[in-house]
Amino acid sequence: MRRRFGSILILAALALTLGTVPALAHKMKVFATAEGTTISGYAYFNGGNRAAGVRVAVADPAGTPVFSGTTDEGGAFRFEATRRTDHVISVAGDDGHAATFVVTAAELPERLPGAEAGSAALPASPPPVGSLSRPAAVDPDDLRAMIEQGVARQIRPLREQIESYQDKIWWHDVLGGIGYIVGLGGLAYGLTQRRTGVAR
Repeated sequence: MRRRFGSILILAALALTLGTVPALAHKMKVFATAEGTTISGYAYFNGGNRAAGVRVAVADPAGTPVFSGTTDEGGAFRFEATRRTDHVISVAGDDGHAATFVVTAAELPERLPGAEAGSAALPASPPPVGSLSRPAAVDPDDLRAMIEQGVARQIRPLREQIESYQDKIWWHDVLGGIGYIVGLGGLAYGLTQRRTGVAR
């Protein structure tokens, strides 16, 4: 009787373990970032495979649609932001997988409508000294936009690496937990076998 119970326990643990791994392996995720007024990103599954041809819907925090389309063959999408507000990006596949990501208003240029008033202006260039000629005037808003675009281009690969690293850590945790459960099941089975051997 105990031997049968141990076998059933091990089979149940294996069934639960093997049943959840495929579901977790196909979890859809989405990543996006803003470069100037362009918001671009991609949809992908755990493990890094890109999700091609999935629906992309973008809305503001109030739920008003901003953009809709599908990802390309590489799982990528791109659209232009027309307002400085949070953009809630949702992707959904035909098989029911879905994911959401938010590009915050702070990542978009202040020149877009909806920008907060009272932002600090760049200091004016000092007057020319002596015989030095005055450098060409640069509009502070244009300069700010160029800096934001340059920083966004440099930060995007780092954000992608962090997102990928978080997925890998999550998989390590899942696999470690499964190993822990199987190990405890094996220990319980071994102890029951030892007890039945001593009782004989």
